[in-house]
Amino acid sequence: MELLEAIRTRRSIRKMKPDPIERETIHEILEAANLAPSAVNRQCWEFVVVERSYLDRMKKPLADSFRLRVEEVTETAYREALADLPIPTDSSGDKVAGLGEFYRTLGGAPLAIIITVPKTEDPWVMSNNLKDGSAAMENLLLAAWDKGLGTCWMTGPLKHKQAEILDLLGLPRDREIIGIVPLGRPDHQPSRPPKADVNSKTRWLV
Repeated sequence: MELLEAIRTRRSIRKMKPDPIERETIHEILEAANLAPSAVNRQCWEFVVVERSYLDRMKKPLADSFRLRVEEVTETAYREALADLPIPTDSSGDKVAGLGEFYRTLGGAPLAIIITVPKTEDPWVMSNNLKDGSAAMENLLLAAWDKGLGTCWMTGPLKHKQAEILDLLGLPRDREIIGIVPLGRPDHQPSRPPKADVNSKTRWLV
């Protein structure tokens, strides 16, 4: 797949087939993520591959994180925010319930990849760590799409449950999670969500 085609066609996939992914394919995706640029080439990211048997241990904190988020913003506001997004619904056609199911099960993906970076009290270094980890994340998403695999960059569970998730994964509390990324073969074809015209996001200084 050409790079621009991957960028234009990539979608967040929230429903996946349970089929296993070959280790070689996962390794190639991680190699692409690891080639991301980073400040002074520090490469501060780490990748954690979590298979389905282990993901099942995370169901409760993931479900709790979604419940807390809905309570925080109210269900009405959440429903309005999801109205134009290609979110899989539950059997009744409800997007909020469908998204809650995605949180809990990670869309049925056979595995997830978690990217972490070090926490630090130095705000400049921390800012660079987050940027570096995000660059690695974007490489990961595009490399997976190139392989015909779906992903979804999840940060929602981290607002209320990052510490619990770190503990469940056996990771130290001095790591910051850039995102949880379920990885699997897509089981739906979401449309592209609304995007602003690039001209409205651009300033030219001449």
